[in-house]
Amino acid sequence: MNNRQESSMARDNGLCTFLADNALEYAGDAAFEAIVIKTTADYAHTKQAAADAAADNTGYSLNKVIARDAASISASQLCASSQVKLDLLENTIVSESLNAAVSFYSHVSDTLSASRLQNVHDVMSDNQLLITDDYVTVAQLAALQTKITNYTKLSGSTTSVNATAPVKTQELAKAIRSGATNVVNIMKLARKYITTNPTFHDELAKVCKIPALAVRHTPVIITVTAEATDTALTDVHGTLSKTKDLGVSTSAGIITYTNVSAGTAIATCSLDGYITCVKTVKIKRGKTNEFTFALVAGTMTSEMEVAIAARIKAFTTTQEAKKVAKMAKAKLRKEAKKAKAKL
Repeated sequence: MNNRQESSMARDNGLCTFLADNALEYAGDAAFEAIVIKTTADYAHTKQAAADAAADNTGYSLNKVIARDAASISASQLCASSQVKLDLLENTIVSESLNAAVSFYSHVSDTLSASRLQNVHDVMSDNQLLITDDYVTVAQLAALQTKITNYTKLSGSTTSVNATAPVKTQELAKAIRSGATNVVNIMKLARKYITTNPTFHDELAKVCKIPALAVRHTPVIITVTAEATDTALTDVHGTLSKTKDLGVSTSAGIITYTNVSAGTAIATCSLDGYITCVKTVKIKRGKTNEFTFALVAGTMTSEMEVAIAARIKAFTTTQEAKKVAKMAKAKLRKEAKKAKAKL
């Protein structure tokens, strides 16, 4: 269910409550009582349709996604540190049994992800004295184990988000459209109360409005590496047009944004000694969005800086134009609906 559908249901819920609480105001008005009965019945059907669609969502859990990614990032960072020490000791067998890529843990099924996370934890724990506290501490391994446990004990799945059967999502959409039609008819029948009972009419008009749409925020994780060596880059400065947060990569090359709304965005990653990378990314609602940036070693020239600034400005201008056009279209629909209601 998208956020507009949620807002429509919130409107319908408030409307049904208001109509039930103010039944005396329209008592004896057969036409109005009939639409009230229909509206109440239709809202009950909408609630059931929403429940059916949600139950068919294959158990997807955003909390599980976030927990998995937290464990994956920690495992990646600790594996990278461990490999440095093990490689210095020329212990290639143990070093190669570890994997410092976040995607090795986060881009697989939950069962395989949990197995890989637990395995590398156990390898590092068994070899902690060899790795030493200078690279990975017992406390860090304990913290990783806690994150793995938190991830595995959560119910649900990190895959198949919104994989509901089309027939159920369509039934929900149809039910919500019926509710919208009921609202239009209620306001038409309520015109008689403009003069006879203006207070009731005005309060009814208020509850018939759809409340402000809730903005859903989703996490965005960017992994930054050096293109030549495929190694993680630290202290990379990132920007993302969908948030005011300025990200900086960790020792594992991870930049995390948490306050991001869905839609198309433009992202940049810059680090001294490397060419700034710019990408247009599509952020999907209801799931963790992960992207990779591979920076090429080199020196940024003034021409490159100007070109990047121009690209960002062009993207921003285009997005603003789309926003204005969307608002204008919505305004026209609203005016058309208002004109139709006057007929």
